[in-house]
Amino acid sequence: QPQISVDEEAVAQLMDMGFGMNGCIRALHAVGGSNAELAMNWIFEHNGDPDFNDPLPSAGESGSSGATASNSVDEGVVASLVENLGCFNSNQVRAALKESGGDAARAADWLFSHMDDLDGAIALLQSNTSGPAEEISPPPASSQLEDGEGKYRLTGLISHIGKNTGSGHYVAHLKKDGKWVIFNDEKVALSENPPTQHAYLYLFQRIDSIDFPNNSY
Repeated sequence: QPQISVDEEAVAQLMDMGFGMNGCIRALHAVGGSNAELAMNWIFEHNGDPDFNDPLPSAGESGSSGATASNSVDEGVVASLVENLGCFNSNQVRAALKESGGDAARAADWLFSHMDDLDGAIALLQSNTSGPAEEISPPPASSQLEDGEGKYRLTGLISHIGKNTGSGHYVAHLKKDGKWVIFNDEKVALSENPPTQHAYLYLFQRIDSIDFPNNSY
């Protein structure tokens, strides 16, 4: 089985969310090496695993898991895509991974690009296994001001996972009872190191007027 190359930029993005390096590498390895959004979903499913923060075993220790001689795709990536995409079965995902050279992000793009006749597209692939791979095209208000010093504290931030704002995924961090919590859709977990240096949007609470509300509101 060829060693999966893990994208260092994706590792940095996941570490900015407050997770350890070994866990981020393990997550990216499980989803094909480069898709930070799929890796984040994997982290929320597996961050309680006893080996989550352990270094990945070397190629010689990996045993028979993953791809085999008769199946050129990594079954761990297949399972991850089936679970995270939620609308494709394992045979469809496996065909897409074969077409995209094992890259999870390209496989997901291929699947969504062929949803109108997915079974027909897969049948065409199987009948032309010796041909070249198909090239896929990427699809005002006024308020009364309060007197006071104007002191604020950071209570939340919104971060973006992805290479640009036109794609990827947004997650939120909120401070509750002195601890930072990360919210990723319905998944919630503690975050030891929130990405306060790299957030897309910051949420502040004014603290010098908490006990003195403005009666005009």
